[in-house]
Amino acid sequence: MSPRTGTVLLAAALLVGGCGGGVWVSIGPDDDPPGVSLVVSPTQAVPGQTVTLLADARDDFRVDYVAFYQLLPDGGAVRLGIEFVPPYRLSVVLPADAAPLTQFFARAVDDVGQFGDSVVATVQVLR
Repeated sequence: MSPRTGTVLLAAALLVGGCGGGVWVSIGPDDDPPGVSLVVSPTQAVPGQTVTLLADARDDFRVDYVAFYQLLPDGGAVRLGIEFVPPYRLSVVLPADAAPLTQFFARAVDDVGQFGDSVVATVQVLR
């Protein structure tokens, strides 16, 4: 670019900015974190029974993987597994000491490390 062209572009940018317009410069793509939803089946089960966690993950570029977690009674979470290709599905056997309301969530991670969490899905454990 010649010095004259640069001066003309700068003057145009100042003119647009001065009259209430704006100048935006963007570097790289506009990348959003992924979204994910989770369903669990069945929603009522007994200890020792297998439940299936199924996640639907979407991203504006690419979902790298979906991780499945169980929420613990103390507020922590334990990762149960990771799936790299759809359908994002994980089977879990409810342990003998499963909480009466056992809760799970999914986390989708995209190709640049951004993530999104699903809402919590709950299994009512029958005794």
